[in-house]
Amino acid sequence: MPDEPGLRERAEAALGHPVPVLVPAAGGLPAVAASIAGDPPRVRVAWVARDGHPLARLGCPPGRPSRPRPVVACVAEVSGPGLADRVLVARAAPGVAAVRAVLAAEEEPPDVRVGPGGIAVQRLPAGVPVVAVDALDASGEPVGRLDRAGIAELSQAGGRISGRLGQGHGMGAGIGAGGWVEDLDVAAFAAGFTPRLPAWVPQGLARGRPRLEPDLAYPAAPPAIVLAWTGEHEARVLLRQCLAPLASPDPGGADVREAQVGRWPGVLRHRGLVTLVWETDDLAFGLQIRRIADAEEVAMRVAASIPDG
Repeated sequence: MPDEPGLRERAEAALGHPVPVLVPAAGGLPAVAASIAGDPPRVRVAWVARDGHPLARLGCPPGRPSRPRPVVACVAEVSGPGLADRVLVARAAPGVAAVRAVLAAEEEPPDVRVGPGGIAVQRLPAGVPVVAVDALDASGEPVGRLDRAGIAELSQAGGRISGRLGQGHGMGAGIGAGGWVEDLDVAAFAAGFTPRLPAWVPQGLARGRPRLEPDLAYPAAPPAIVLAWTGEHEARVLLRQCLAPLASPDPGGADVREAQVGRWPGVLRHRGLVTLVWETDDLAFGLQIRRIADAEEVAMRVAASIPDG
């Protein structure tokens, strides 16, 4: 269904910013205007009346789609007097032509073409869970999937916003799901990149076998490689690395401070354990330091000793 004549211009005037994607009004529901804002970028949506006036607004969590993780998505729902609607809001990486919502229902909605800025918006039936979102190429073939764990869900009702964020990157976590492999060559072959090892770790620590861990939000993405150096009294340096960029930026918080790893910005967190997460042009890294004195200093020194490309 084409846009109502002049509605995009009226919405842009009322919202105060461009509207690259506009889902037309249908079935008694108002049009939905979508745009990108912020750094890291997030998709914001507004339900707009015929005069362009916004009836409700929601901002999706920030996300960065890329070739290994080709789509980020949020289910946005509004409910109130005269308005009850639910939409899938996705943003796709360059090269993705359409997205497909996989629902827990016998009938699935049609594929949605990706618009300017990689934005795709689709109305959803009420109460039906979104199981996954597939990214499709120009021929309609899937090139990647975002599982339900990585799909954010936001709801606005009575002026209050609730919901949950999707699965985070987990780069600073401990040992997770996955399996041990024989050596670094096997790990590199499975992950599609050669892992980078620190030139320095504290004395008395020994490196164990590498481990491959899947991305819980992106089952088709290459796995992360996890390496751990352990010593007496449960001392441990754990290093996780995967292809960059991460789809979900660090959420921040009171226990976070910025850190610089060479020429790359990072996030240092001290919450019982010390973690340090940073990204280069091609790889993302996460360090976790356990039961080692001066843990923040150790994290920075280990990170600085990792080759930069």
